[in-house]
Amino acid sequence: MEFGLLGRKLSHSYSPKIHTFFGNYKYELIEKEPENLAEFFENKDFLGINVTIPYKKDVIKYCDELSPIASKIGAVNTIVNKNGKLYAHNTDYFGFSYMIKKAEIDVKNKKAIVLGSGGASVTCCAVLKDLGACEVVVISRKGENNYNNIGKHFDAEIIVNAI
Repeated sequence: MEFGLLGRKLSHSYSPKIHTFFGNYKYELIEKEPENLAEFFENKDFLGINVTIPYKKDVIKYCDELSPIASKIGAVNTIVNKNGKLYAHNTDYFGFSYMIKKAEIDVKNKKAIVLGSGGASVTCCAVLKDLGACEVVVISRKGENNYNNIGKHFDAEIIVNAI
C-alpha cells in the first residue's frame, strides 16, 4: 500500500474516490482496532497516510518526528514515511487558517466561540489564538460553557462550527 486513511470505522468515507479522482493514485481505507495499531506502525508499509477518528492522538507515539503544529495541538492527521522514518503533521491547522484568511475574516482582538469540543475544535482554537483573537470560548454539551447558557457569549463576533 502506498497511501490511505487510517481509522477505526471508515465505511462512510469518500476519501478513496476523492484521492483517486484528483490525485490519480490508489488510496485505501485502513480500518484498525486499537490493539492492531502497534503492528501496523512497526511494518511501516505505506508512503503516506491520513489519520482520522479515533487515532489522531494515539498515533503520535509511533512517529519519529512531529511538526511544530502537530506537537502544539497534540493531534496528527497526516504521516509521511521517509526511508522508514515517520514524520507527523496536522494539516487541519493550515486548512482552517487558509479558510479564515481567504474569507478575509479578521479575528485580531475579537472574541470567538467554537461550537464543539473535539479534535477539530482544538485545532480551530489554536488557529484563532495564533491569529490574535482576544478570547476563544469552547461551547460544548457539558461544562461551564454549554449550549444551554450560550447566551452569555452573545458578545462574540466570530462563531466557528466544529461539531
